[in-house]
Amino acid sequence: MKKLAIVAIVFLVTAAAAGLTASDRLAVGGQSRIGESASRAQIIQGPTLESLTDTSAIVRWTTNSVDGTTVRYGVVHFGVDPRDLHQVAKSQNRWNRGLPSMTYRVWVDNLEPGLTYYYRVEFTDANGANEGADTAVHQFTTQRQQ
Repeated sequence: MKKLAIVAIVFLVTAAAAGLTASDRLAVGGQSRIGESASRAQIIQGPTLESLTDTSAIVRWTTNSVDGTTVRYGVVHFGVDPRDLHQVAKSQNRWNRGLPSMTYRVWVDNLEPGLTYYYRVEFTDANGANEGADTAVHQFTTQRQQ
């Protein structure tokens, strides 16, 4: 009889958990699991170049809010060949749940003066799960040294 009661309890708990939305699971657990995204964010502004020097750039974009972890990472994949964006710059951001959007700023440094760089952006949660990306390839040219 004990075995039957335990099976019934496990069944009820499993059934109740299955009825929770991803947002509910996040509220209960506090963070999303790797690969689980409550809702995909969309880039609503940018990406754009915020500043540029001869050896660095700051790339900025804004997304709508999503559920999940408050720690986020902005990621810029870049290189001098638009088909080979193997270099990566990453910046940690903290999402303020009280705001309707989140702005990412990623500092890309150790660039060569006077070169054209190509880039695309993505953003992840604290667990490394991709929350969204801009698949377009953008470009900027660093300033020449004087």
